[in-house]
Amino acid sequence: MKFHTCNAQYLEKARELSDKKAERLMSRMSVHLHAQLMQEGYSPVQIMAIQLEIEDEQLSEWRERVAQVREQEKQWLVQNAHLANRTSVN
Repeated sequence: MKFHTCNAQYLEKARELSDKKAERLMSRMSVHLHAQLMQEGYSPVQIMAIQLEIEDEQLSEWRERVAQVREQEKQWLVQNAHLANRTSVN
């Protein structure tokens, strides 16, 4: 069984969420994970903290992938600039 830990920083963020934001956060959580965490005895605040941490990790990974794609696109544009010059001359 996988154990989740609650980072103190995320616990504080979870405690500070308004009811509406907490509801939105929980609606983004997978039903399976929520059920698993409830079964393991986590409190609602701890569950929200875990979800906040998961979302931050996913956002960080997404930003890294976007940066890689943009870098590859720049390299492609530099490598293929001569083709663009050729077609614009004709």
